[in-house]
Amino acid sequence: MDHRYIDEHSLAEGYLDRRLALEERREFEAHLVVCEECRDRLLLAEMFHARNGVPKPIQLLEAGPQPVTKLKPWGLTLFFAAAAVATALLLVVVAGLLRWFKLR
Repeated sequence: MDHRYIDEHSLAEGYLDRRLALEERREFEAHLVVCEECRDRLLLAEMFHARNGVPKPIQLLEAGPQPVTKLKPWGLTLFFAAAAVATALLLVVVAGLLRWFKLR
């Protein structure tokens, strides 16, 4: 989803008015996650709606993008185990390179 499409179709206003189709709404919400400019546009449109007596709070879809921080305990353990293995491998490679350069 690009900014030209968002502007041409007034997606921020349509989003607040709940006029967007489900798929377009999902795409717009996914774009909002990565685009600060569009989040600002949406906030401005929401303030305009509220000032004109049409308050419509933003409600993201339930099945929207999930934060990475919601790891299960086993996922966190797996992450740290992989980090430890990667660190050990890096140390072995560095030690091997140092030894190789000493021999030359």
